[in-house]
Amino acid sequence: MNKTLKRLCAALLLAVPLTMSGCGGSDQAADSKKIVRVGGTVAVTSSMDPAKEWLGWYTVRYGVGETLFRLDDSMKPQPWLAEKAENVEPTVWRITLKDNVTFSNGEKMTADKVIASLKRTAETNDRAAWLKDAEYTAEGNVLTIRTKAPYATLVNDLCDPYAVIVDVAGTKDFENAPICTGPFVMSSFEADKHAVMTKNPKYWGGDVKVDEVEYTKIADFNTLAMALQGDEIDVALDLSPETAETIAANDKFTVVKTPQTRTYQLYMNLDKLTDPAVRQAIMYGVDKKTIGDQYLKGAMTASNSAFLASTPYGDPALKARSYDPEKAKQVLAAAGYTDTNGDGIVEKNGQPLTVEMGVYKRLFNENITTEMQAQLKKIGINVNIVSHEKSNYYKAGEYEIGLYSVITMPTGDPYAFLRDVLSAKGVANFGHYTNPVVEQALADLPNTFDPAKRIELANRIQQQVIDDAAMDFIGFNNMQVGISKKVTGFLSTPSDYYHVTKDLDKK
Repeated sequence: MNKTLKRLCAALLLAVPLTMSGCGGSDQAADSKKIVRVGGTVAVTSSMDPAKEWLGWYTVRYGVGETLFRLDDSMKPQPWLAEKAENVEPTVWRITLKDNVTFSNGEKMTADKVIASLKRTAETNDRAAWLKDAEYTAEGNVLTIRTKAPYATLVNDLCDPYAVIVDVAGTKDFENAPICTGPFVMSSFEADKHAVMTKNPKYWGGDVKVDEVEYTKIADFNTLAMALQGDEIDVALDLSPETAETIAANDKFTVVKTPQTRTYQLYMNLDKLTDPAVRQAIMYGVDKKTIGDQYLKGAMTASNSAFLASTPYGDPALKARSYDPEKAKQVLAAAGYTDTNGDGIVEKNGQPLTVEMGVYKRLFNENITTEMQAQLKKIGINVNIVSHEKSNYYKAGEYEIGLYSVITMPTGDPYAFLRDVLSAKGVANFGHYTNPVVEQALADLPNTFDPAKRIELANRIQQQVIDDAAMDFIGFNNMQVGISKKVTGFLSTPSDYYHVTKDLDKK
C-alpha cells in the first residue's frame, strides 16, 4: 500500500468505508475492470430512493436514473425518455414516450409504468404535490396528464430528479437499489459513505464504456485533493479555491469550472431587522466581486439577481444596490446612526449598531460570512457571527441576517423558488416578507404560459424585493471539478444533476 493511500485511509477512517477500493486488500480484481472513482464532500447521500426529498439528484448523477425531460446547459428542458410534450389545453399535456426504452431488468417502459412511477413520487415527495392532484391516462406510448389547474411549468418540473422513472412493480429495494432506465445499476450502497454502480448491459441508449463507477464521500477538501493527486480517485467534486489552484497546476489533471444555479442568498429577518436603512446599508456595503474574484479565487460569480445571467431571468437591467460604501454611510447617517466615540461602529440612541449573522457549514458560507463581517465593519456595522450545525435556525427565526446556499432554478424556471422564499405562505420565507405586488405576480406566474411574460413577472418580483431591501444575493457558486486526464466524458453542468452517462470512459 503506497504512502498516499495509507494517509488517505487513516484520515478517512470514519468518513470512508473500508470497502473503498485499495483501503486494505488486493486491487487485482479491480485492475481487470475499467472503473471510474469519484470523490466529493457531499458525493453520497442517505438513500437512493429518487422520490424522497432531494435525493433523486444522486440517482441521476450516478447514471442510474433518468427523467422524461432533462435540462441543457442553458437550463432549458429537452426530451430524454420522452419524445415530445404538447400543451393541448391549459390543464392538459400530452407526452409521447420514446418507444425503445427499457428498465435495467429488461422490462419495457410503458405509459402505465410511467404513471405508476409518477404517482409514487406524488405520494412520497411534498414538492410533487401537483402530481398528486393530476389525472393520468395511457394510450400506447402516449401519456396524458390533466392537472387540477393550469400548470405552465409541467415540462420543467418533469426534469426534477424526483421524477426519475422507476419500475415500481419491479423494484424490491427503493432505498438501496431502485430499478431505473440509466446506463448503470446499483451494485452496493452504504448510506452517506460509498456507492458502487455497474454497467447496465440492457441499456436502451447504447453501449456503456466503463464497467463500474464508484462514488465516495470525503469530507475534507485537503484529503479530497490528496486522493486525486494520489490516483485513489479519478474525479474530485467541489474542490476548494486553494486545492483547485493546486490541481490545475498539475498537468495530470483538468479543472473544470462551471457556474451553477446555486446562489449564496442573503436572508434578512424582517421581524428583527426592522430598520430599512440598515438593510439598505448592508446591501451597499458588501463588495460581492471582491469576495468572488479575490477572496474565493474565482469560486463564486458575483450577482445581484437570484438567477444566472446566462438564463433569461438574470436581468442585467435590475436596479440593484451595488457596492457603494460611501452611499451606505450616507444612508445610515440620514437614519440617525453616527459614530460618536470614534471606535468605527455607528450608534443610535446610545446603542452601537450590531447585527447578528447566522451561518452554517455549506460550501463557502463560512468564508463569505467572515469577509462580509470585515466589509460591513468598514461602513460602521458590527456583525456578530453565530455558527450553527444546520440551517434549521432559519425556520426558528434565530438570526437577523444569514447566508443560505440554495438552487434557485432547479427545473429551469424561477417560479418555485420565488414562491417558496417570497410568498406570504412560502415554505422557505424565513425572512417573513410580504408585499401585495409580489403576491399578485406570484399568483399570475403559474397561469402564464408566454415566456416573455414569465420573464417580465419574474423581474418585477426581483425588483420589488430589491426596492424593499428585503433580501439580497451575493453570487453563484462555481463548481470546480478536478478530473484526471485519463477520464473523458464526465459532465459538469449548471444544474449539477448530470455527471455520468454511457459515454464516460477511462484510458
